[in-house]
Amino acid sequence: MPPPSPKPRFDKVTRHTRPAETRKGCELMDRNERTVEFPPEVVEEFRKRITSFTLRASPEPEPLYERLAAWLGLSREMLLLTMGSDAALRMAHECYAGEGDEALSLSPSFALFPVYAGIAGAEPVRVPFRDDLSLPLEEILKAITPRTRVVALANPNQPIERVFTPGETRALLEACKKAGAMLVMDEAYHHFCDATALPLLKDHDNLIITRTFSKAFGLAGLRLGFMVSRPENIRNLAKLRPMYDVHSVAVEAGLYMLENPEIMLDYVRQTREGIAALKEGFGKLGIQTFGGQSNSILAALPAGLSAAECAQALKRKGFLVRAESEPPLTNHLRITAGPREQAQRLLTAFEQTAPAQTVKWS
Repeated sequence: MPPPSPKPRFDKVTRHTRPAETRKGCELMDRNERTVEFPPEVVEEFRKRITSFTLRASPEPEPLYERLAAWLGLSREMLLLTMGSDAALRMAHECYAGEGDEALSLSPSFALFPVYAGIAGAEPVRVPFRDDLSLPLEEILKAITPRTRVVALANPNQPIERVFTPGETRALLEACKKAGAMLVMDEAYHHFCDATALPLLKDHDNLIITRTFSKAFGLAGLRLGFMVSRPENIRNLAKLRPMYDVHSVAVEAGLYMLENPEIMLDYVRQTREGIAALKEGFGKLGIQTFGGQSNSILAALPAGLSAAECAQALKRKGFLVRAESEPPLTNHLRITAGPREQAQRLLTAFEQTAPAQTVKWS
């Protein structure tokens, strides 16, 4: 007998692999990660925490749970550690959506929202941004139907920023409640703009919040995230967890960062300064920018100046940025911000690589 075939729904799931080439030695301004090295003393202090026991023993995440609960001012029962917030988002889809259901997200947004919907067996429904990069709340509310079981929204959204106010989030929660759906708010960029739905948990039992240590904390390589919800929801979600939530090195790193929050807070400050520098620099060149509530901006390049070609030219100079092409972003650069000095270097490299005859410098 031949081996069994995958479930039919997997025929509709498409995953894209990243290029195998290394990014070492480049300025990482393309994936919303920490763009600069940690100070040497931070790396050394962290190394001291990695012992033989850390490597050879099964993970013991409870100290991180306790520290995280204290950091957020929540009970331990409202938390679930995950291998990155993307694992949390997959678990939320698999727990609450299935065959015949719909799972709603924005377009463009986190690329794996529709993938996780498909893996769960649900039909992905994507609400598109307008050509002017706006997205009224009413358009999202209209897309929630009796078949909707998961509404997954990033707050702020990426790559086009859409920040949901507390009032808008309440309206979404009510619409989801009426439809019998779970609202999943991905707060990966929370520390850069302080938008959060955490205060709404006390009044709403259909809310899941996901966060990550990959962005403001700078630990993208360790795949450490978590989800927050009512204890009854966490108990159901925990049924999908692997034997251990996260590995021991990630636990130590998370503890170290929460014990030393000034590392994250200082980097957030530097990132905000870098965003201001990028916006000012591109503005002087007559190039419109969008965003700045997360840790990146969009630069809308003028006709005749290809975002893809600019990204390649900047790569040759050691800067990795992303050329966005998913509508309505037809010719935009997405640039992850870091310190002001790095922003200035990027702007200098951009001016050197952009064909002068195609840009009307102001």
